[in-house]
Amino acid sequence: MSAGSSTVNSKAHWTLETALADVPKPVTAPSSSPLAFLHILEKLKTTPREGWRRHGVSHGESISDHMYRMSIISMLCPDPVVNRDHCVKMAVVHDMAESLVGDITPVDGVAKSIFPTHPLYDYEFNLCCASDEKHSRELQTMKYLTQTLLTPSNPQIADEIMSLWEEYEDGSTREAIFVKDVDKFELLCQAVEYEKKCEGQKDLSEFLWVANGIKTDYVKKWALDLLEERDSFWRDIEAKKE
Repeated sequence: MSAGSSTVNSKAHWTLETALADVPKPVTAPSSSPLAFLHILEKLKTTPREGWRRHGVSHGESISDHMYRMSIISMLCPDPVVNRDHCVKMAVVHDMAESLVGDITPVDGVAKSIFPTHPLYDYEFNLCCASDEKHSRELQTMKYLTQTLLTPSNPQIADEIMSLWEEYEDGSTREAIFVKDVDKFELLCQAVEYEKKCEGQKDLSEFLWVANGIKTDYVKKWALDLLEERDSFWRDIEAKKE
């Protein structure tokens, strides 16, 4: 079995128990400290985003890299009606479950029939509908992280983190809609930046489809500016070939 198929197989047969088996021991009991919770979050710093890995991007961003810049982008929200501080927290929390679930993509064999079949469907986002299995795994993980590991030492923050994650998943509040747009926009930024870094040797246009899912006008404008910047970059690349 190839390394790639082994990865797909492990994601298809995920359980919380097997995911926790990879966490180094010993761990301080959650009743007296948040250390067990924090040790698991460390995996967000070291787990690469799958979409870039599949496209051969070397030293690609981690899950926490993605969430960090999302948090900064959230601070730039120009709409006074949107609670920016709340958005920053949501951006930090929204992919927390991936510390144990991993970055699941449609090619991983997880509830595959539920994923969209659009030929340009982006490997990082479930734009059309969510995978029931993916959501189930993430919900199980978030309950474990908050209720089992964090509630004993800090119940108020545990409840807040769970509430933020549920709000993002539901996606109906102004803040959740904005942060979901930021999620897409940050991906677009990274795709263009990797194309530039590779000096035009990689075409990551497959990921640009996520721009169609952006709902807020100002994030649409940011995305349009970015795509115009990308067009200029590729025109320069083509000009150098002439």
